[in-house]
Amino acid sequence: MFDNVQGKRFPGYGRCIYCGSSGVLKDEHIVPLSLGGNAVIKNGSCGDCEKVTSYLDGYLARATYNEYRAHVGLKSRRQKDRPTSLPVTIVKPDGTSEVRMFAVEAQPYFLMMPIWHLPGIALDKPPSATFEIMQAHACEYIPKDFKKSAEMEQERIRAQGEINYSAFARAIARISYCTAVSFLGLDGFDHMDLPELILGKYPYIPHYVGVMRNDPEPPEPYGSMHRIDIQEYTRAGNVYWLVSLRLFSHSSFQDNGMPIYRTIVGRPNA
Repeated sequence: MFDNVQGKRFPGYGRCIYCGSSGVLKDEHIVPLSLGGNAVIKNGSCGDCEKVTSYLDGYLARATYNEYRAHVGLKSRRQKDRPTSLPVTIVKPDGTSEVRMFAVEAQPYFLMMPIWHLPGIALDKPPSATFEIMQAHACEYIPKDFKKSAEMEQERIRAQGEINYSAFARAIARISYCTAVSFLGLDGFDHMDLPELILGKYPYIPHYVGVMRNDPEPPEPYGSMHRIDIQEYTRAGNVYWLVSLRLFSHSSFQDNGMPIYRTIVGRPNA
């Protein structure tokens, strides 16, 4: 079932959706505002949990999708601080490298999205904290003028940076869990270990969070920026709630769209 949450505001529950505490509560964006999300669970998180989820949202915004956000012009909380130029590491024919600055619209860049495997539950594996497969789905944007110039000078572009698989997967779990809460209600399902996983207190992240490893299917038609599906999923006689998340679902690099991440968010109540 496709749950188009964009633009919706869901009422809160009088307590934090992660730890259950009451008191001063803050609105919780389902998809981060920095990724174009505008759906909110009102008074959804306490101050302590909000610090954790803000870090996870920030990891997506700055470590994974930062240059993509600049190229597509997504809004920022600090719009005046948006960069007007971005760096590129150029590898010369002799093997040395240098960093050059380009205007945003002219910058060649790579978008590296983590790939590992489906949730361990879906693979009938015992809980494990190890990401057995650590790869990335790489998309690139190279302006034609730059590509022609680089070929003439025999230069190459180098993708840089490291992937924090745990932080990325927890961020995906947070979005998926918030979607389930908005669709089912906070008391409408058994959360299993998801809140503690999101807060960094449950170590077996790949047991619940995974990704389709095949080449992504073509992008979605333009409309909703992100695609989120929620459905019941049965494995080994057990019934779960499964959320499939495709961030920037309408974006495409050649024939493939963005990866589809899968999260077991809980079980139906007994």
